[in-house]
Parts: sequence; C-alpha cells; structure tokens
Amino acid sequence: MKRLLVCLLLCLLLAACGETEISTTAASKAPAPGLTGVWVNAGQYSEGRDFVETLTLSEDGAVTVHLEYQGSDYATLTGSWTVSDGILNVDFTDPNTRDRVYTYALTDTTLTLTGDGKDVEYVRE
Repeated sequence: MKRLLVCLLLCLLLAACGETEISTTAASKAPAPGLTGVWVNAGQYSEGRDFVETLTLSEDGAVTVHLEYQGSDYATLTGSWTVSDGILNVDFTDPNTRDRVYTYALTDTTLTLTGDGKDVEYVRE
C-alpha cells in the first residue's frame, strides 16, 4: 500500500517526467536561485478527490515533496535537486523512487514543470 501511495505522489508531482538522459559535468550542476522556495499545486483528481502537493526547493539543493490527500497527510519524499542547461533534475533519497528530469518555465509566481508532453503548474507560496 505504501508503495502505491509513493507512486501516486510521484505521478502527481512529476507527471510530466520522462526518461531523458542528461549528460552534464558535476561542476555545471547547481540549484538555480529563482527556483528556490515553496511551490503548491492544488486540485482534484478526475474522480473528484482533492489533493494539495507542496514542492519545496531549498537553496542548499534539498527537495521535499509533500502530498495532502482528502485533507490528510498522505506522503512525503525528500532528496536533492540541481539545474543544468534549463533542465531540473530531482534525485530522491528513497531508492525505490524513480528520479525525475524536467524542463521548466518560471515566472515570479508560477513554476511549470514539463516532461513527457505534460505540464504541471505550481504557484509560489
């Protein structure tokens, strides 16, 4: 059941992910200051169940993804993030959780993650 919950969380958070291989050097990877902060994606699944997904990108390169489902804590994932050549890489600590790669668009108030032909929009909190 826990594995299903983690998969659901990842599908929400990183619905736009792909299996893209990115070749960069370690020196070119670093958190991008404009991306740091707390980002929220709230809505409903197709069956009408409410969710709130909170993505926290810290200045030190740490990432936390928290999912609240139907008003209750559901799952939390942690890891690290870097940006290289306009690509956001999210590496999760849990070895059973697949790491993610996105392109992104950023404004002062929104972050849109894109992968696999899908966009997921977050609002800065």
